[in-house]
Amino acid sequence: MPRVNFAEELTVASNGLLAEAGLVRAQLARVIASLEKRDAEMAQEVIEGDDRVDDIYLATQSRVLNLIALQAPVAKDLRLVSAILHSNVHVERMGDLCVNIAKFVQSGHPYPPDSPMVHRLVEMGARADDMLEVAMTAFSSSDADLAEQLPIKDSVLDRLNRGMLDELKDYAGDEEAFEWATNLILVARYLERFGDHAVDIGEQTAFLVTGLMREFTDASHPEGEP
Repeated sequence: MPRVNFAEELTVASNGLLAEAGLVRAQLARVIASLEKRDAEMAQEVIEGDDRVDDIYLATQSRVLNLIALQAPVAKDLRLVSAILHSNVHVERMGDLCVNIAKFVQSGHPYPPDSPMVHRLVEMGARADDMLEVAMTAFSSSDADLAEQLPIKDSVLDRLNRGMLDELKDYAGDEEAFEWATNLILVARYLERFGDHAVDIGEQTAFLVTGLMREFTDASHPEGEP
């Protein structure tokens, strides 16, 4: 494969990753709307839409693995190949988390859509979406400084997640309400994991730019705090 084709293939793979992330952002917006409205039909659209996310994921993985086999990339090209491979996995898993939330909506748990816990989940969804947008913008522009903002944003998402437990206590005396509130805690966990994947993509961008692989400081656990 001529080197110019190699560069073109890398561009196509990068664009595939960005397109996949765009689909996942749309999936996230749709599934949060389905949660807020308790709309099982909309949730089904999310489940069905995951096939398209998977298609792009598989095509990107295949393209990048072929590049490794045929070109033996070195230096920054190799870092880009690695960053695409790893980020592609994270984006696909974000899509799976959207499907998990959609399945919860379809399960028919009788939670009140106007509960404070649902309002908190809607805010978490907006924060998670912002994190994926920042992660992909940082990746596409090779902006390590922007990527470094992700753990700070993740700390806000983590605090919202922890706040769900405080709100759960309000339902401790109501067995029926406590059951659906407990299930909403699981949805919050999915969104918290979504943010973690965004941070991981940011780490890949920092590696791409600097050549140093390191974990970002977890903003929810500052140095010296367990």
